[in-house]
Amino acid sequence: MHQQINLFQPVFRRQEKVFSAVTLLQIGAAVLLLLAIIAAHARWTLSGMGDTATTLQQQLNSLDQRMGELKDDARTPQTDALDKEIEALSTDVDQRRQLLARFDQLITQRRSGFAGPFRALAKEHVPGLWLEGVSVDSRQRIELRGITLDAKLVPIYLQQLEGRSDLSDTSFETVSMKRVTADGPQIAFVLRNFGGEATWN
Repeated sequence: MHQQINLFQPVFRRQEKVFSAVTLLQIGAAVLLLLAIIAAHARWTLSGMGDTATTLQQQLNSLDQRMGELKDDARTPQTDALDKEIEALSTDVDQRRQLLARFDQLITQRRSGFAGPFRALAKEHVPGLWLEGVSVDSRQRIELRGITLDAKLVPIYLQQLEGRSDLSDTSFETVSMKRVTADGPQIAFVLRNFGGEATWN
């Protein structure tokens, strides 16, 4: 005797398990509770930070106020006078520094400016003629004082000086020639590359 069984009938199908309504409610409630806890913790943290910031701002304001009071207390006529004196001294120091810088510049110019004429004069020599004094100023004005035994040597010396372009841009000319003594052979002469009176003795 045989009996057929239909295994595809609904009674033999595997039923899927689905969360019940109670379980879903419990899960939803747990999620809401967790979110509420997180939100409360964040609110509490932000509130604490806000209180701390407010406290720090109050302390800062108090310190600023205290500093202002100390400055006002320290401000007296004596301190005002000291501040003015310090400012005047600073101005004086700046002026002296500028003056020193100017002196250094002038010294440098004179060192470089005087070296050339003296080198050129050292190279020019006429036997029987001697220089006793040389004066040079910052504008390259040159005055030469010398002695010779022969008056004809002075024009020769002038020609040599005219050939030195590194000595002067202007021509030398004889200012004076006279005997040192009435009956002596020595003749004193003065040569200049500028007109007018000398600015030195």
